[in-house]
Amino acid sequence: MSRGAQAGGAGPHLAPSRWRWLASPITGAVCRLLVGGSFIYADFPKLLKPYEFARLIYGYRILHHDMINLASITLPWVELVPGAFLVIGIMVRSAALLLAGLLAAFVGAAALVMMRGLTISCGCFFPLFTDRVGWAMILRNLVLMLLALQVIIWPSTFLPKRWRRL
Repeated sequence: MSRGAQAGGAGPHLAPSRWRWLASPITGAVCRLLVGGSFIYADFPKLLKPYEFARLIYGYRILHHDMINLASITLPWVELVPGAFLVIGIMVRSAALLLAGLLAAFVGAAALVMMRGLTISCGCFFPLFTDRVGWAMILRNLVLMLLALQVIIWPSTFLPKRWRRL
């Protein structure tokens, strides 16, 4: 039996001791709270002002105009529920996978906007911050994606086993 299996680790075995902190439950909890908390924090203004969020989505010029209202109503919920699941510790691998996919889509959308030369607000944390689509936004999303990847590979939760898969 390998060390990873003996220690109860769900992810790959980390041979060098300097990398074992990645599989630590504390590291997993910090990553879950950062990723989930970021999405929860960013979603409340979107839920309260879907018409403003629709205007921001329109600025990307990616979706057909008939889909913008639907996206402005559903996307905050698609972000909020897995974010809450990460913070609480329910279905953490699935929630992190969904949020990592969303972050990858956001990076792709930002790259497309930058290639088109558009100067728009990213809409991530509106109206609290009015960040423009750019390299800082892409870097922030990539860092969040790496944190979500840690949760996908080494899922951790402090809930009892019977509550993890509600």
